[in-house]
Amino acid sequence: MSTVDPELTRLLIQELSRHLKTLAAAPRDQEACRRAVHALKGSAGLAGELDLSTALQRVERRMRDGDDTALDEARDLVQASVDRLTSGRTATPATQWPHPPADIVVRPLDSALREQYASELSDRLRGIDDALESRGDPIEAAAAAYRHVHTIKGAASAVGDELASWFCHGLEDRLQGATYRDAAESALQELARWRGVLGALLDDPAAALRTLRGGGMRESAVPSQRGTMRPGEDGDDATIRVDVGSVERLMGNLAHISLAREPIARHAELARGTADRMRRLEAKLTEALRLIGPPRPWGAPAAALQRIVQVANELTGASDSLERAFYTMHSSDVALRDDVIEATRELSTMRQTPLRRLFSRLAGAVAAEARRTQREVVVQMRGADETIDRRLAELLSEPCLQIARNSVAHGIELPSVRMAAGKSPVGTVTLSARRSMHRIVIGIEDDGAGVDVSEVRRRAVESGAVAPELAEAADDDTLLALLFLPGLSTRDSSDLLAGRGIGLDIALGSIQRLGGALRLASRKGAGFSTRVELPVETALASVMWVEAAGTWYAIPTASMSRIHRIASRVTIAPHLATCIEGRINDTAAYAIELDLEEPDDPRPVLVGVDAVGRTEDVLIRPLTSLVASMGPYAGGIVRDDGTLALAVDVYALAPRARALGRVPEAAVSAVGSTRPPPRGP
Repeated sequence: MSTVDPELTRLLIQELSRHLKTLAAAPRDQEACRRAVHALKGSAGLAGELDLSTALQRVERRMRDGDDTALDEARDLVQASVDRLTSGRTATPATQWPHPPADIVVRPLDSALREQYASELSDRLRGIDDALESRGDPIEAAAAAYRHVHTIKGAASAVGDELASWFCHGLEDRLQGATYRDAAESALQELARWRGVLGALLDDPAAALRTLRGGGMRESAVPSQRGTMRPGEDGDDATIRVDVGSVERLMGNLAHISLAREPIARHAELARGTADRMRRLEAKLTEALRLIGPPRPWGAPAAALQRIVQVANELTGASDSLERAFYTMHSSDVALRDDVIEATRELSTMRQTPLRRLFSRLAGAVAAEARRTQREVVVQMRGADETIDRRLAELLSEPCLQIARNSVAHGIELPSVRMAAGKSPVGTVTLSARRSMHRIVIGIEDDGAGVDVSEVRRRAVESGAVAPELAEAADDDTLLALLFLPGLSTRDSSDLLAGRGIGLDIALGSIQRLGGALRLASRKGAGFSTRVELPVETALASVMWVEAAGTWYAIPTASMSRIHRIASRVTIAPHLATCIEGRINDTAAYAIELDLEEPDDPRPVLVGVDAVGRTEDVLIRPLTSLVASMGPYAGGIVRDDGTLALAVDVYALAPRARALGRVPEAAVSAVGSTRPPPRGP
């Protein structure tokens, strides 16, 4: 993404210039500098300067690790970016993969993480070798290789291996478009070319860096052996077994600590406000003394003037003390917050389990149901190595088992019926998983007969679930949603496991209690798919504050791909307030393009807002069912002043925005709205 809007460029220059003062101050406050770099990282990404954003991310990590040179590097990088943007160029010089940026260097890894990281890379390199040696479908092999490279990138980013993270990010781009045979074969050839470098990233990262910078080694000459680090090589690496209950209790304690630090932040702000008021009082006393003048026989007595001077001095000292208390509490709050974030992430990793175990249970249920109903079914798995919280995986088991059994009982036809329809006698049930932003998406899909929506309409009318007029006017998605109604089945007969119309509604209730959603799609005669979407964590998230009709909302930055100013009223970008409250609003000033990574509907989703604010890391808390049902909300955010703000669930917002986007703008903007002056977040 590149910045094409001069207004966004101007705003980015202002942000860079404002934070440059902090980075160039003498003496420099390291914590303030780190916060400045963190804020600029998000601002640069949203403005389209991705190279600057990634460079700032690397500098921020070095600052967090205590690198003394990182402060000067941050200052120089921001100053150079301001100069380049002011002269009409991009913020940083463009880099061409596979040549790494100049600021990437090889640094030693934390010994506590090295063993686990080496083990993960070794496993993924074996998977890449298997994909390269596969004699099957090259498209599937390329997809498997992409998943392994993506996992290496994530692991490298987590432990601070900048070179591996950067290199795998570029390699991903060459693998992800392999959706047809020629492209897949070309992508695998490219991967084979750089396989040696991937091995060197683990065995000899310095040699890999020299290779990528043209230091005299060819990529094919780099040894391709897998990782050789073993437990105990450094003498201080060890593996221990941890009880799951202990991890749960620690997570609960961290949640309590996170709650406890919020009053610290509020009291810090209160102290700063009190200090400001006391300084104003001291200024008023000083001005009063100036007006009174020196002691005179006919004027104010000297004792009274001395007392006023004493009070003014005491106010000055008290305000200084309160200001120092503010900075002390604020620093403690930031340090405590960062420690809680890191500890929560580490413990969350310990609770993760691959979805392969859940998929194995589902595959067994499918096989048992196929034998019972005399059908022939094979099960395919994609993304089984994606990880999920162990507790969440256990709670998902029953609803997913019900859906998987339905795929056979309601979907896959008998072999004779499939052959008569020109299909293979063997049906296929596909289990898939992928991570999308802060959600895990689990798919259960069959290539059976699908659902006849006209039959659903007929049964819904016969059962009295909907009126005939409404049933005739409903679209396919609405009719498929009727399958969630208790007692509505697509089978004429019922047995012990299917046909009673009590499956999908129970599965939906279980998944909704976990904060997720269940989405259905059908192709008559070609198959039926069920998609389970669940949030994988409720923790600190990076959000951007946006204003709509006088109210500020938080939108996760990970779900935003672009922001641009709306140049004319012709642009169809439904207003966020219209999507949330259903009332008519004027055309917004900015359009936000949401990146949802939905392969079933790749169309971009636009939503309009009146103003954009700063980015911020916040703790998103779950809402009560009553509040959650009032709009497309992902959770609540307690601000520093104690007020509650709402975070938008972009996946729930998208259907509303898409529907409103089809409405002619004249109908949306015919009536203006009266808004109070916006208040910043």
